[in-house]
Amino acid sequence: MMNKTFLYFLRHRWELFRFIIVGVVTFGLNLLMVWLFYGKVALDYRMAVSYAYFITVVAHFLLNRSFTYRHKAGSVAHATAKYFLMLFVNYGLTFSISTATVEYLQLTPYHGVVFSTFGTALSSFLLMKHFVFVQKETIK
Repeated sequence: MMNKTFLYFLRHRWELFRFIIVGVVTFGLNLLMVWLFYGKVALDYRMAVSYAYFITVVAHFLLNRSFTYRHKAGSVAHATAKYFLMLFVNYGLTFSISTATVEYLQLTPYHGVVFSTFGTALSSFLLMKHFVFVQKETIK
């Protein structure tokens, strides 16, 4: 099993590398938006996390579609519909982890954003690769 997992990531290493770059950029955007809405505008942390999540999601979709997976085939609407299914799962994780971090661990919403990012990164890569931006691979 370990060998198959290693070979999978080795075979898709450049997509994974681009995915990590997009992840770092969108992570920074997410933290910036939480800081803006929670730290400056003084919204409740749940609203701040929700607004930041929505803005980050738009950037995440566009960057992954064009840069990470270089998806050109198919309609944007079709990929968007599948992306929303993935978001439903990831938003649930993000909101749950952020809430648990603030309510039970007594840490800040910023910590919640950090923790939830780790919780959604792997699911996002795999779902986008094999569900959202599926491309027929050419046999060489």
